[in-house]
This record gives sequence, structure tokens and C-alpha cells, in this order.
Amino acid sequence: MQNKYLYSKVVYFFLFLSSILFSQTELDESYKIYDDTEVAIIRINMNQADLAFMLQNPLSDSIHLANIHFKNKFIDETVDSVGIRLRGNTSRTAQKKSLKLSFNTFIDGKKFYDVEKLNLNGEHNDPSIVRSKLSWDFFNDIGVVSTRASHAAVYINDKYYGLYISIEHIDENFLKKNFKDDFGNLWKCLYPADLNYINIDPNSYKLTFNGRQLYELKTNLEKDDYSELANLIDVLNNSSNENFKNSILKILDVPQVLNYFAVNILTGSWDDYWSLSNNYYLYHDPTSKKIKLIPYDYDNTFSIDWFNINWAEVDPYTLIK
Repeated sequence: MQNKYLYSKVVYFFLFLSSILFSQTELDESYKIYDDTEVAIIRINMNQADLAFMLQNPLSDSIHLANIHFKNKFIDETVDSVGIRLRGNTSRTAQKKSLKLSFNTFIDGKKFYDVEKLNLNGEHNDPSIVRSKLSWDFFNDIGVVSTRASHAAVYINDKYYGLYISIEHIDENFLKKNFKDDFGNLWKCLYPADLNYINIDPNSYKLTFNGRQLYELKTNLEKDDYSELANLIDVLNNSSNENFKNSILKILDVPQVLNYFAVNILTGSWDDYWSLSNNYYLYHDPTSKKIKLIPYDYDNTFSIDWFNINWAEVDPYTLIK
């Protein structure tokens, strides 16, 4: 009788624990922000002098205080103490600038529907303002972990700034939503992140270009360990033809990477790893011990071109590293 009572207590405890874990998963409400059944309306209010400074100093990452009103099918709320700054690369000098809204800059740990940051892309390269959204949908439809995106009409101090794409920020919250083990190393890889071999020292890959890191570690900053990245680069560049297949399959999610290349080819993407050594993340999944590639920045697709090249007819085998 005593053993039966103890057994029932143990079962109850594990059921209770499971219900807590399940409810925590169910409580994630970020899907409400990225609902794409209608265009969200985001009204930003900030000091006019701060806005003028931000627009007149487009290369500055200065963060200014704002409040926003967010309205879509699920949400109709005002949020105060929000940080705002310009974001992006070429978009900073464009007439229509991209914006980053940060909910945890002025209030540590603050989130808005389980999101810490909103990336509002002006898509100045894309007059249709749909190319990157389509690309994200393609990736998600075939199971390649990537950001969610939705459209938003943006107003600042009651002035309409245009139609934007709200793109999910890739950070520790993104990892938590998409991976069972979210404690691995995440690198943001920007031009010229070509994965070319330098030497066996992991610290050699902490190199910079134009004042920023090519492979910028975004998680586990206290350890600052680049050994997994260095190992991937070593295997990619130095494995013999006989050993390459077995070696790469042990450390890289090869099917996922092949799907990434396939979508790039289908969308005519070139501002990424396979052409410009740019715009991708690498995540080392501690459970599988494999690195996964996360796509990033897809406005330069579907015939957008800066080089007088017809990307629909380019032989992909001449461009892949």
C-alpha cells in the first residue's frame, strides 16, 4: 500500500512538471506579432530632435527613447520606454531607412509578446516589398529554420514612413523557439565570411573587416570560444576527397544546408554565402553536435541586381565555394 502511494505521488509530480513545461511552451505569444493575415500598424512617437539626429546621422547606432502603438488582428496596445535606432547597411543612406525597436534597452528583461526586438526593414532595394517575405516563407515551408516576417505600415510622430517588413530578430529567444537545445554558440556571418582556412588557432577567426567581426559570436560571450567554427572551416578546406563525406556529415547538418542552397538558387539570391560570402548565421547545436546554417537578409532576390548579371541564368556550380 505504501509503495502504491509513493508511486502515485511520483506520477503526480511528473505530470505536474510536464504541465508546467507544456504551459510555458504554450504561453509563447510571439506568433501574434508575426501574423501575416493583415498589415499591422506601428505608430512610433519620439522626441522630434532625437528623430532629426537619427536621420541626419545614419551611420550612428545611437539609441533613442520612444513609445509605440502596435495594432493588428491580435494586438492593440501602446508600449513605452522602447529603444529605437537605425539598422542595416546600404539602407542607412537610402531615403527609406530600416529601424530596430528594442523593448529591453531601457527596461532590462522587458519583452513585448515574448519578443525583445523588432526589425523593421524598409526594403529600399525592393519596390514590391515582398521578396524577402516570400523567401522566409519558402525556407519555413521546407523546414529550414529561419525568421518569421509580416508587413507593417510605419508612422513616426504621425507621419507615414511607408510599408515595412517586420522581421524576427535572431537571438537567444529565436534559438529557444527553434531548437531543443538553445545553449550553443551562434555566429552572425557578414561579408567577407568566406569560411576560408587561416590556421588551426580558433582565435584567428575573430578577425574584423571595416570595424566589425566577420564571424561575430552572439551567445556565450563569456567563453568566447571559436573552436567549433574553426573545426568546421578546417574540415571544409583540408579534408581529403576520401574522408570529406564522413567528416562533414559528423559536424554539419548537410541536408539542411543543401535545402538552403536550393532556395537561394530558386529565388535568384546572391547576397548570401554562395555568391558574396555574406548574410548567414551558424548555430552549433549541442545535442546533435552539428552546425546548422540560418539564412539572413533576402531583399536581393527575384531579379534584384547590382552587377548587370541575370541571376536566373547563372550556373550555380560556378559560384558555390
